[in-house]
This record gives sequence, structure tokens and C-alpha cells, in this order.
Amino acid sequence: MAPLFIPSIITARDGRRATVRPVRAADAPLVQQFVRALSPQSRRRRFFGPVRELSPAQLDRMTQFDGSRALGLAAVAGDDAPRIVAMVQHAVSDPPFAELAVVVADDWQRQGLGERLVRMLLAYAAWTGIVAMHGFVAVTNQPMLALAVKLGFALEADADPALVRVEKPLARLRTV
Repeated sequence: MAPLFIPSIITARDGRRATVRPVRAADAPLVQQFVRALSPQSRRRRFFGPVRELSPAQLDRMTQFDGSRALGLAAVAGDDAPRIVAMVQHAVSDPPFAELAVVVADDWQRQGLGERLVRMLLAYAAWTGIVAMHGFVAVTNQPMLALAVKLGFALEADADPALVRVEKPLARLRTV
């Protein structure tokens, strides 16, 4: 049985609520709006460069998932004018391994959303047979490095001195 998390309501530390659900192709305008609203620092941390908005190809990669080789989850807040406030995704990079990416809206950071979404994604990835999740984090992205350590990821130096490779085995999560 798949891990039960979609859709679910999560509550941020400050009491705000968001619905977590899979990202769909129809979410492309919301995803583009989300990325445009991120601060330059948050966009640099997620995309490793000065991205202002997503290209059509990037938008496709962030909104079109098949569930087995890739999955994206969005935390959506607001009933009248819904907006994405956090996203996490994984894509199979070298079976049975997957790469992780996460980004949280600036006004929702440090509220526990990133951690909750990553935990959900790790459980789902383990259920689908992914044996390890990895990613690359800028050495200057201390909040993400701290989250990676908290979640049990190992940190390793990368060939690029500006990046840290993070990796977590998932075998023990398969029963979640």
C-alpha cells in the first residue's frame, strides 16, 4: 500500500495551514507564479543561478510526473486565491537512486513545511523501490544543509567546491 499523504492538510509552526497534493500539469501557471515570487536568494538556492522564471522545459520538468520515476508535491495555501507555498520533487537519476529538490516560499520558511514535505517524499520514494535519495546543496545554503543533517542525510564534498552532495539510504523506510 502506498504511503498515505495525498492530499493532506499540514499546519505550519505559526498555525497557517496548507494542503499537500501531487503537482499536476495544470499547475504550470501556479508553479511559474511561485517561482517568480521567490526572493533572488531562494531562487539561487533552488536553481543554482539567477533564475527569474522557468523556461517551458523547466516548467514541464516541475509539473509533469509519472509517479514511478518522478513525483512532485506542492503545499497549497489559500482557498479563494490558492498559491503554492512549498514544493518538493524527486526524479530517478540512476535507478534505483533519485535526486531530491525542495523550495519553500520566503514567507513560509522556517515553519516546518520543507521538512514535512521531504519526509513525505522520502516515504513515497522508498515505497516505489528507490534505495537512496541524493541531491546537491550550495555550501552557502545553511538552512538546507541543517535540514539534510536533521533528516539523516550524509554530507560529502562535491567536485564542485560550491556544492555539497547529500545522500540518504531509504531501505529502512520501505515499511513506512
